[in-house]
Amino acid sequence: MASQHPAKTARLPRLLREPTLHFFAIALGVLWVHGLVVGDPRTIDVAPALKADLLRRYHDQLGRPPTSAEADAFIASWKTDEALYREALRQGLDREEPAVRTLLISTLRDRLLQQARLPEPTEAELQQFLAQHRTDYELPLIYEHEYVVFPKQEPGAQERRAKYEKQLLAGATPASLALRSTVANVNRERIVQEFGLEVAEKIAHLPLGQWQELETQDRWLLVKLNQIQGGLAEPSLLREQLRAGFQAMMAQRALEQATEAVARRYHFEERSR
Repeated sequence: MASQHPAKTARLPRLLREPTLHFFAIALGVLWVHGLVVGDPRTIDVAPALKADLLRRYHDQLGRPPTSAEADAFIASWKTDEALYREALRQGLDREEPAVRTLLISTLRDRLLQQARLPEPTEAELQQFLAQHRTDYELPLIYEHEYVVFPKQEPGAQERRAKYEKQLLAGATPASLALRSTVANVNRERIVQEFGLEVAEKIAHLPLGQWQELETQDRWLLVKLNQIQGGLAEPSLLREQLRAGFQAMMAQRALEQATEAVARRYHFEERSR
């Protein structure tokens, strides 16, 4: 039995020289060092700076300094929430739960947008933007007008119109003259339907507040254009609207560029199996 000891002793140095043994020894060493440096993954370091920052935020939330009991309760609550948050990440809920995934993506998009620098548009850029998106800022024109009809088939209709026009221009109203008038507040297409294209074009360009003589194929008319609504906003308001729209467009472009830059950092391998 004593003669077998030298053989075992000789095999031991060869075993120590095996590369496989060296690999496992190095791996164990790395894990040991990682444990010393990082510590237990379930250990949460509440450094003084972190605690001070948490209490500062709590102060801002309360609008006053928290009492000692309030501060202790707040820190205890934060510890519980932090543990739950880390446990959720450990269990992969950020990848498995669609709502959590969507929230994280949305939060990152917001952060990327906050980091983007949006240029202040020039007047030329605003005018170009208006030309490209005019329908977004121009409301349909609505014409408020009043008219009195004198059918041409009635004898003396044209003379009656001329008489009432003088009275209306002098300040009378259709009601005071026992005239039946119609008040309409419609777009140009409706006016075309009522009077035809030629008369509709004239009504759209009448001076405001003045009775005017017009005619269709079968009617003599007295028409007064009261006001025109719609179109573009007044210049100062329009500029603010265009500025907001322009910056929203630039923000969308900046966000698309930022998200594409993030995506380019990753490599996607698509496998058939």
